[in-house]
Amino acid sequence: MKHINTFCVALFIVLELSASVNGYSVESRETGNPYTPGSCTIFAVSQGELVYFGNNEDWYDPQTWYWIMPSSDSTYGVLCFGYGNLFPQGGVNEMGLAFDANSLPRITVQKNPEGIKPYQAIVNTIIMKQCATVEEAIATAEAYDWSQCYGGRLDGQFLLADASGDAVVIGADSAGRIVFTRKDAGDGFLVSTNFNRAYPYNRLGRYPCPRYETTVSMLSRIPAEEDPGVDYLVSILDAVHAEGRRINTLYSNIIDLKNGVVYLYYWHQFQHPVTLRVSEVIAGGQKPALIKTLFPQAVVDRAAAEHKLHMARPLYIVGGAILFFVLLIASLLRFGARRISESNDTGVP
Repeated sequence: MKHINTFCVALFIVLELSASVNGYSVESRETGNPYTPGSCTIFAVSQGELVYFGNNEDWYDPQTWYWIMPSSDSTYGVLCFGYGNLFPQGGVNEMGLAFDANSLPRITVQKNPEGIKPYQAIVNTIIMKQCATVEEAIATAEAYDWSQCYGGRLDGQFLLADASGDAVVIGADSAGRIVFTRKDAGDGFLVSTNFNRAYPYNRLGRYPCPRYETTVSMLSRIPAEEDPGVDYLVSILDAVHAEGRRINTLYSNIIDLKNGVVYLYYWHQFQHPVTLRVSEVIAGGQKPALIKTLFPQAVVDRAAAEHKLHMARPLYIVGGAILFFVLLIASLLRFGARRISESNDTGVP
């Protein structure tokens, strides 16, 4: 019985390790992509004349990029962040309107027959190029037929914030209607993670979300009318960042929306920021470039080493499991041999 129990424990350990290597939440499968991150954290906070926007970008592709959408006579310039397909995952325009998105299980969006058919992604491109404020963003969002964009199914929500301190989460409710969760006027904050702010059952991972609760708790501790400080806001992103084989926090930013300054961090190395001035980057016509090219080589090398270690971890787990079973079988064989020897000595079959 003792050895049977040992075997059961060993089997349980191996199954748990396998789940750790290959695991993602059941809700993640609803997106159709096993790599869908259920760990991004976004917040907007205003305090007096100070307005900040913060974000952790969590995914599996370590090749992250930055570039601009240039301004024109009728559109604003936008500093964008994302991946090699150059589809904006987040960004900020020259007027101080910023956005980023959380992944969610898909919801089919209701048709809006009277709405404008979008020619590009509504939030990621149209709103960011055409709007200076949250109020304008909401009006623009309401004017479009969302069923004609994003494949007709929204698999996320967007947090937008402007330099006035206003902020909103744009998402879909249980009926597929586009809805708006507003930040209260005045000082305060708005947070979004991977549960739907309008329909919490639509989520990736746990609800209540521990990252949401941590972020809200830390933002709530900022004294009234005091500058929270970039360092404190970065400590929030650090507290909720992701590390693992599949998903890591690849880059993070704190954006000073009043002054148009981005504090950018690579691969959750929050002690090594790079500062970008939005107006200068846009005026310089920044071509697409890897985010890592902005950072010292030592920072890039540490990120690469950590990524390599995470990717090698399954080999260590499988090797350890094999060794465990070899030792277990050897133990069982020794136990069997001892029983046979004892039987021979006593004459009992």
